[in-house]
Amino acid sequence: MQAEQVGDWGGGVVWRLTSGEFPSNAYICAADVPGGAILIDGGLDPQAIDAAFIALGLAPYQVFCTHGHFDHAGAAAFFQKKYGAQVYLHKADVRTLKASNFLLMAFKLASRIEVADCTAVDGGEAIAVGEGDGAASVIFHAAPGHTPGSCLLELGDALFTGDTIYCRGVGLSQLPGENPDTLKASILAHWPLLSAERTIYPGHGRCASGAWVRANNQPLLQFLGLPTPDNETLPS
Repeated sequence: MQAEQVGDWGGGVVWRLTSGEFPSNAYICAADVPGGAILIDGGLDPQAIDAAFIALGLAPYQVFCTHGHFDHAGAAAFFQKKYGAQVYLHKADVRTLKASNFLLMAFKLASRIEVADCTAVDGGEAIAVGEGDGAASVIFHAAPGHTPGSCLLELGDALFTGDTIYCRGVGLSQLPGENPDTLKASILAHWPLLSAERTIYPGHGRCASGAWVRANNQPLLQFLGLPTPDNETLPS
């Protein structure tokens, strides 16, 4: 499956790949690092994602996970073993990742994963992408609710939101560890991050500007108790 170019984070191209037995979005981001790229949210099909890296002439230097569910962090160990990529995940979701194979069995899915050796973050950290004074950073914004360790990952003009914020709809799953009230509080706390200048790259579905999400995602606005528009337009 070919990676689709879906934007630019301000320091390089962003490609999206949707694949796997339980489809989710993986994002390859070009960056000034060894191998030329980082990976946001490797899902359940590491071979397809790796084939996309090879086709682009890139390799992942780091892997950043919005949360620990198998369809977002399941491929991390593959890239860690093949490329030596460092894997970052919020400390509150390490347990979630370790429960992946139990959840896969519960979903009656054939896939099984190996758990990556994660660098656990607390939230609030700015992890350097590359080296030197001009290096970009991935900022972990802790946003518990979908899982205890869910985060919004800010990279330049991009915000990778996992299952915390979708561009259309609300990511409620009723999986263990989810708390709708906490999710609502997290989204409201980070609402200012959804600006016109920032593109939202969710774990499922299409991308859109933050301003479009704030103005048009009716199910999300209803969930948050905010005013909703009469009509929804399509994101550009």
